[in-house]
Amino acid sequence: MACVGAYAEAHSFASFFCYGNTITGAHEGAGPADAALVYAAGGFLVEGVKANQGMVLYNLTAGTNGLVTAATAGTITATGVTWNLADLFRITLITGIEISTIQHYLDIAASDIHAALAATGACDCTLAAWATGFLEKLNIIDAAAYYSCPCGQPKFSDAQKNNLLQWMSTQLEMLITGDLDVCAGATGAKFPALGWADQAVSDFAAAEVILNDILRNS
Repeated sequence: MACVGAYAEAHSFASFFCYGNTITGAHEGAGPADAALVYAAGGFLVEGVKANQGMVLYNLTAGTNGLVTAATAGTITATGVTWNLADLFRITLITGIEISTIQHYLDIAASDIHAALAATGACDCTLAAWATGFLEKLNIIDAAAYYSCPCGQPKFSDAQKNNLLQWMSTQLEMLITGDLDVCAGATGAKFPALGWADQAVSDFAAAEVILNDILRNS
């Protein structure tokens, strides 16, 4: 369902606004099931990786993650995460307190999007392939426009904040009116479409094709 929870995670928010550096790479240990991530070029301590502060290490290949319990310049150990050769990893340098605060902001901001989607009955549809990233971006910008994280990031001037709020209002209005349709296989008036791809198998469908063409080109 499209109207449950946030559309973005804390690490995406942090990376989007350069609030917390993100380190990515591949495990260099032999495996299988190494207890610690090995990445010689990581410079983890210099970059700011801290143990027992709620930082989360992700094994993207295995789809697992855990809290960082130990770190050296080139290794990180996280609860419940093991590593095979060339497993991809990600860690965003934000603490547990910052993660929970950011996620709270994202959860609150997502309600604006839920309301807009509900207005056109889009809550129960299957999202189009492009819509997931768009709603994630919308959620992140909405949260940042209204709230500040514990460290005060991101910092916007009043003019910048007004520009973000205006952009958000425009996107939400387009979702409410159906001009922007996030459902798979659907087209809103502002959504690009190939006219030759429309086919009608009934009088009702033909009328709908004509209406969609008018809306796209009006």
